[in-house]
Amino acid sequence: MSTAATTKTQWGDQEVDEAFVRRAVDQAESNALRVALYQATRDPEVLDLKMEKVTLRRGALVKNVIADEDLPKLKEKAVEFLLERADSFQETVPSPEEQKDLIELILGERVDDRYIESRRPLLGFEEFPCFQTEWPGGSKPEIPTDFKVLVIGAGFSGVCTGTQLNLLGIPYEIWEKRGDVGGTWATNRYPDVRVDTMSTTYQLSFVKKYPWVEHFAPGAQVRQYIEDTAREFDVLDKVRYNTEVTSLTWNEQDSVWEVEAVRDGQPISTRANVVIAGTGLFNAPKSMGVKGEADFKGDILHTARWPEEYSFKGKRVAVVGNGSTGVQLLKKVASEADHVSVIVRTPQWITPREYYGEPVTPELQWLIQRMPYYANWDRFAWSAPNTLMDLFVPDPEWKAKGGLFSPGNDALRAALTEYIKEETGFDESLYSKLIPNYPPWARRMIVDNDWYRTLAKDHVELVTAGVDHLEENAIVTTDGQRIEVDAIVSSTGFAVTDYLFPIKVTGKGGVDLREMWDADPKGPRAYQSMTVPGFPNLFIFYGPNSQGGSIFPVKMELWASYAGGLIAQALEAGVKEFEVKQSVFDEHHETLDGRTQNMIWMDPDSKDKNYYVYRDRVQVMAAWSAEETWEELTHPRLTDYDTR
Repeated sequence: MSTAATTKTQWGDQEVDEAFVRRAVDQAESNALRVALYQATRDPEVLDLKMEKVTLRRGALVKNVIADEDLPKLKEKAVEFLLERADSFQETVPSPEEQKDLIELILGERVDDRYIESRRPLLGFEEFPCFQTEWPGGSKPEIPTDFKVLVIGAGFSGVCTGTQLNLLGIPYEIWEKRGDVGGTWATNRYPDVRVDTMSTTYQLSFVKKYPWVEHFAPGAQVRQYIEDTAREFDVLDKVRYNTEVTSLTWNEQDSVWEVEAVRDGQPISTRANVVIAGTGLFNAPKSMGVKGEADFKGDILHTARWPEEYSFKGKRVAVVGNGSTGVQLLKKVASEADHVSVIVRTPQWITPREYYGEPVTPELQWLIQRMPYYANWDRFAWSAPNTLMDLFVPDPEWKAKGGLFSPGNDALRAALTEYIKEETGFDESLYSKLIPNYPPWARRMIVDNDWYRTLAKDHVELVTAGVDHLEENAIVTTDGQRIEVDAIVSSTGFAVTDYLFPIKVTGKGGVDLREMWDADPKGPRAYQSMTVPGFPNLFIFYGPNSQGGSIFPVKMELWASYAGGLIAQALEAGVKEFEVKQSVFDEHHETLDGRTQNMIWMDPDSKDKNYYVYRDRVQVMAAWSAEETWEELTHPRLTDYDTR
C-alpha cells in the first residue's frame, strides 16, 4: 500500500488507521458496499462477485448479499479504495440511465422504468427527489399579497410541507399545538419508544447522511432529527407554537377558511386560502373504555400521555395491549416493577429485527460519511425489498388445497410460529396462548423488543382475558379474575378514524365533516387520501386509506408534493377555489374498494382482528402499488377539481 494507507486521522476520539477501516468495512451492508464501490470505481471485477439471497426476520424480508466466498475480495477492494482514493473522490449525481443500471445491479434483476421512478427517492441522489422544484408554467406568477397557506402540525408532514412550499416560494405558517416540533415523536415519550424500521429508511429523501445514533432510532433522536431538518430547510421560523386549532369554517363568499384557535391560552383567529392538516393518523389517544376508570386510585398511564421521570419501582403493574407500544415498553417496565400482568386479548405476529436496540458504531458512522454513495445504497438495500403485496393477496387455489392463505404467507406464518416457541423456551403453556389464528400482515407487524422473553420471567404473567372493569386498586377481567395493581399502562392505541381530531371542520353549505363521515355507511373517505368534495382548498395528510403504496416517510414527501403542485397550478390559473369533483372521487373509491375487498385485511380470518377495517370497508390501508402512488402524487391534476 502507498503512504496514504499508513496516514492516521481522527474520527471523534478514535484513530482512523487501517484496522479501523477494516472494522468499518466488516460492518457494512455488503450489497450496498458492492454497488457503491462499483459506482465509484467502475471496477469490472466487482460485477463478477457472487450474490445470494438471504431471508431475514424469519421470512418477513428477503434481500441480496455477497456470497461468503467472495466477501473477502469485496472487503479488500473497499479497504484499498477508502485508504487510497476516498480523500480525493468527488461524488456526482448519476444520470437516470446510470441509476437504472445500478438499481438492477443491487436487485440482481431487470426492472421497468416505472419501478425506477417510484424507487428513486429511496436513493436520494437528487437534492429534492420528490418535490415540485419548478412552477408548472416555468416561472412563478405574482401571488396575491394576502395569500396564505396554513399548515396544522409541525411533525413530519408539517416539515415536509414547509420545505415544499419554500421551494415554490408560497407563503405559509405552521401552527403547532405543542411547544416544540416533532408531532407524534414529541408526544410519545414512553419507555423504549423508537422507530420500527431502520433509521436510514426513516430518513427523508432530501436529508443526506443524517448521523443516527442507533440502527433503530430512539424517539428522542427522531424528534431531534425533525427539528434539525426544520432548521436546515428554513421551516422552523414559520412555526407558531402553543397554538391549537379548534375550528375551520369555509367562507363561500370569499373562498377562504376562517380559522379559530387558542394560542397560549388566548383565542385567536385568522384566514387561510388553503389549509393543510398534518394532524396525523395517531393523533387521538383511545382510553381503555371500561367501567370504573374514575374509581381506580392508582395511576393510569396512556403511552401518548407519558409523565416525566415516572418510576415503576416497588409497584404491581398491568400493561394493557400488545401493539407496537405495549411490546416496546414491557421490558423496561418489567425491569423496575415488582410484578407485571400483561393483558393480551388478541395475540400479534411479532418479528425480530437485526440490529434492534444496537448503536451505530463509530466505524460504521465513519463509513456512512466517508464511502461515496454508500449511504444511498444502504438505504435502498433495506427499503426496496419491503414490497410485500404478494403476502397481502389470498391464493384461492392454495386455500382450496388446504392452505391457510397463500404459499408465501403460510411459510412466513410457520417461521414466526417457530420463533414464538423458541423465544418462550418451548413452554407450551405460554406459547400456545401467543400464536395468532389469522395470517401475518393482517395487522401491523410488531417488532420484538424481548417481549416473549420478558413474558417468561417469573414476576411477569400473561392474562388472556379482556378488562371488564376497574376497582379502586384492581383490574377485574372478563373471566372474573381480580388482579391487584398500583399502576395501569394503557397501550390501547388511537382512534384512527378521528381524522383532524378534535378540530371542528365546516365546509360548503354548513356541512360538518365529522358528522358527514359519521352518517356515511362507508365511513371517512378522501380522494388520494387527502381531499373531500364539499371541502375546497383543504388537504388532509395521513387521511383515509393513506397507509401503504410507498415507503414511509417518502409518502409524507409525496403528499407535500401533491399539495404544493396543486396549489401552484391553482395560483397560475388564477383560481381561488378548487374542490375535488364528485365523479373523480367516486371513481377513485370504486377502484380502491374493489381492490381492498380482495386483500388480506378483509379475509374472513382477519377482518375483525385489525384496526384497518371500519364499517366493513378497509379504512386505513391503500391498494395502490408504489408505481401508481408515485405517478399520481407527483403529477397532480387541477382538472380533477372543480375550480372558480
